[in-house]
Amino acid sequence: MNREALDRRKSLLIAQSHLHRLQAGMAWHDIKTAVMPPRPPPESGDRARSIAATLLGVAIPLFGLARLGRITKAMSVAVIVMRLVRGFRGR
Repeated sequence: MNREALDRRKSLLIAQSHLHRLQAGMAWHDIKTAVMPPRPPPESGDRARSIAATLLGVAIPLFGLARLGRITKAMSVAVIVMRLVRGFRGR
C-alpha cells in the first residue's frame, strides 16, 4: 500500500469511529427515555411525587411488577415497625 491509500484508510476509520460514537450516544438516549418516566411540569406536582415516579419508573422494568409489589409491602411493614419502635422509645 502506498502512502495515499493508507491516509484514505486512516480517514475512513476515523469517520467510522466517529459514527459509532454518535450511534452509541443515540442508543443511550433511547434507553434513557424508555426507562425514565416523563417529568411532570413543576407546577403540577411536588418534588416527592416526581422522585417517587422516577424511582418506580426505574424499578418496575428492573424488578418486575410482582417482585416490586412484594418489596414495597415488606418496606411498608418495616416502616410501620420502625414508627412503632420510635413511638414506644419516645415515651
